[in-house]
Amino acid sequence: MIGILLPVYGLVRSVDEIEPFYTHIFHGQSLGEERLQDAIWRYRQLGTCDPLASVTLRQAEALERRIGALLLDEVRVYVGCKHTPPFVPEAVEQMIRDGVRRVATLPVTPLYTRSGTGAYRKQVRDALQRIGVDLPVVDIEGWWAEPRFVDLLGRRLRSAVDWLSAEGRSDFVVLFTAHSQPGLPQANERFCTEFEALAASVARTAGGYPWRLAYRSGGPAPQVWLGPDVREVIEAEAAAGRKAVVVCELMSLTENVEVLYDAGIDCWESATKSGMEFVRTEFLNDAYEFMDMLSRYAARRIRCKDDAYGTASVLGI
Repeated sequence: MIGILLPVYGLVRSVDEIEPFYTHIFHGQSLGEERLQDAIWRYRQLGTCDPLASVTLRQAEALERRIGALLLDEVRVYVGCKHTPPFVPEAVEQMIRDGVRRVATLPVTPLYTRSGTGAYRKQVRDALQRIGVDLPVVDIEGWWAEPRFVDLLGRRLRSAVDWLSAEGRSDFVVLFTAHSQPGLPQANERFCTEFEALAASVARTAGGYPWRLAYRSGGPAPQVWLGPDVREVIEAEAAAGRKAVVVCELMSLTENVEVLYDAGIDCWESATKSGMEFVRTEFLNDAYEFMDMLSRYAARRIRCKDDAYGTASVLGI
């Protein structure tokens, strides 16, 4: 049996879970009543359940069925979280109880980060070591450069550009965004390299649009975070006379409260105040073509690991 871990920041499935979610993020410290109510207000403003939780669970189901069919093997996908149950170590423990014999990690975030992808991988290996089980682990990575993935983002970018008015399309810029990371670019070299390479590929695939990189959701000073901030870039582009701005998120492919505000509502407000049109690209979420691409890529990586041991061969992936 193959167990695949889908790591995620946190699954908030009830308004009552918002407070413990933020308490865990801040290492047991209370968020404070005013900030807590502001966070709850943001969730309620969506008018739906938290999309990160609901979509992630659907992604897990879709990947489990599709990868299992491709590998002709029993596959179970487990969701493991950083800040809410089930935590990553708990997911690993469940794998062992279920009889998993091989483990794979599959983040539904294309860009590598030390605090995200790297930390999840370490948690998986630490949990296996603590339990005292020696299982092979394959990290499914690098799919940000997969042509089918780039094409998916390119098509969504073209749809967003088409949404602009004729006047807006006469002078617009695409801002590719990603969650900022703490530290200087030198400390985030892999992340920065992948981010820029993916942006260039998507822009080229979509039609050669003018573009810039921008960051969102950075933390407060005095800690240094990667920049420039997307809102500052919007203001600078407006001052340069741009008529429209298109924001294309390249890191969070699944809707969540943070990115809906930081790359959506907040950017819309900045653009509107600056007199520019604004549009944001759609999220991939659990779209069939995204799940199919990711399943095939994951199956190929698992197959290559198996073939290295001479134990399996999969056709048609």
